Amino acid sequence: MIQQLKSKFPQWCNDTEQGKYDLCLSNDLDSLLSCLYLQQIKGYQINYFYDFSNRFKAKDTGRQVIGVDMALERGKVWDNHITKLNRTDRVNPDSANVNSVTGVSRDNYYSKYCGSTLLQIISYYNVPMPKSREGKIILLAIDSTFLGYFNNDFRAINRNWLERLELFELLDILDSGIHKSEFYRVKSQYNLDAPIRVNENGILETNIDLAAMQGLFEFPLSLSAEQFKLTHTFEHTGRYELAKDKEYSKHDINGLYSMALTHKNKFKFTREVRQSK
Repeated sequence: MIQQLKSKFPQWCNDTEQGKYDLCLSNDLDSLLSCLYLQQIKGYQINYFYDFSNRFKAKDTGRQVIGVDMALERGKVWDNHITKLNRTDRVNPDSANVNSVTGVSRDNYYSKYCGSTLLQIISYYNVPMPKSREGKIILLAIDSTFLGYFNNDFRAINRNWLERLELFELLDILDSGIHKSEFYRVKSQYNLDAPIRVNENGILETNIDLAAMQGLFEFPLSLSAEQFKLTHTFEHTGRYELAKDKEYSKHDINGLYSMALTHKNKFKFTREVRQSK
């Protein structure tokens, strides 16, 4: 990551104490691999799970929590979403998110970083890329980072972000003449878009084929075996349609817990409705 961009990130990202924070996993592979990388780099452990309707906890550790791949309004997060409905909306000051730290909002939506949370973590901490071509293709397939490259209207923006993140090995893959079908192949072959969930026994499970991806990364791929207990329930709104010619502010939403634009004129949000004992 170029220094000009890295310097905009919150200071907590530079904490050097191993195991200082717990991680909150969300319900997809971007979050899981991001958590596993942070576990390797920083010694942080997954102790929470958030599926945008419920939040679960495994143990009482007393440690602060980092939400991973979720646009929380408060608290430390690694994230990739756009969290401003207009340019004057405030962002979470503890959000490690290139879109947040560079002021991307609904007003300049099409200049956004359209890539994974995972690639930001790899870039920020200058983590070596997977050695195999297959591993690199998977990185570009997560959250469909590759799509912008194959769209003539967004290729320059896609390239610019990957250059600012200094992910040149991934640019080499894209520039190699690779066909878009290769990214859809890995999505299908490893079931990359399958959700992660908590089952009736409080155990995390998924249909992502983690076993088939073993050896493609420098660490084992697995879900936590801890039992998770429900602690909070949320109102999950689904997609709200925004009028194209009207200004909105997220600060008009009472009790906002998390919020993200999903398209230029659509967004989702959650707010807490009760706390479980």
